[in-house]
Amino acid sequence: MFLFKKQQKNVCEAVQFVYNYARKSKRGNRYKRVYRTVARHLAAYEAARGVKLFSNNFNYETAEDFVDFMKDKGMMLNTIKGYYSKTGHMYRKMGKAGYDVNYSFEDLFVPRELPESVYLTVSELLHIANMDIIDKNSCIVRDIFVLNSFLGMRFGDFKELNETNISGNIIYRKTSKTGESVFIPIHPVARGILNKYDGRFPVYRYSVQNYNVTLKRICRRAGLTEKVLWERTVGHRIVRKTIRRYELVSSHTARRSFATNAYLAGIPVARIMLLTGHKTEESFFRYIRISKKENARELSEHPFFM
Repeated sequence: MFLFKKQQKNVCEAVQFVYNYARKSKRGNRYKRVYRTVARHLAAYEAARGVKLFSNNFNYETAEDFVDFMKDKGMMLNTIKGYYSKTGHMYRKMGKAGYDVNYSFEDLFVPRELPESVYLTVSELLHIANMDIIDKNSCIVRDIFVLNSFLGMRFGDFKELNETNISGNIIYRKTSKTGESVFIPIHPVARGILNKYDGRFPVYRYSVQNYNVTLKRICRRAGLTEKVLWERTVGHRIVRKTIRRYELVSSHTARRSFATNAYLAGIPVARIMLLTGHKTEESFFRYIRISKKENARELSEHPFFM
């Protein structure tokens, strides 16, 4: 008679795995900070539900309850989707590391909301570029925003630029988020701003939060005061309110303005993506911000409608 010992499953504690992943990662501090936040949310869920999460017990039902837990905390839907997506990424990492994983969590779909966001037209950017601004810090904020609206970089990448990134009429940068190398022609407006700073990039020494507050103030003065409907899913409810357009402007609006204006100028999407570093058309088109009215006006001049 043979006795077979029951095989012990190869499992790990989820929270500790995520913390270890963030600690050992070779990526930047921002990347590691995001995953430490994921670990904290998982730990908070364990404490609230009186459970322990392992590599093999995060199934569809647990994943659904984890999403509800984040909704109960009043998070926005896109924030929840981001954390849930990164949680799934961690569980797939556990599987690749040889731990037992219940992949039924992948059947749970968390939708993405397309947020209300704005872009600035070339004429609006030129108006802001030519505004008379006395305050030195506000002037730097204005110049950075207009400059990057003709470069299209993520704000974190833009802040790392210096004169060594300039070669003739081309700016080169290896993006921090994806490691993609981008080469961007220098637009005449961008060249004018660089010349203003003796060929260097303007530097803002305060926080991005302070930058955005100053930028909103500049855009309000520039007349971006038309009303926009703002709608988000917050927790378990939909919140709707009307806000002024300048309130939606932030450091990231520059990148969105670049992509949209290049698209409206007729530059092929594939070529714009080489400039912005987007890897898929789906992610690129989330940046294009033209209204239905603008779309109709543009198409009215298309040969099909003439």
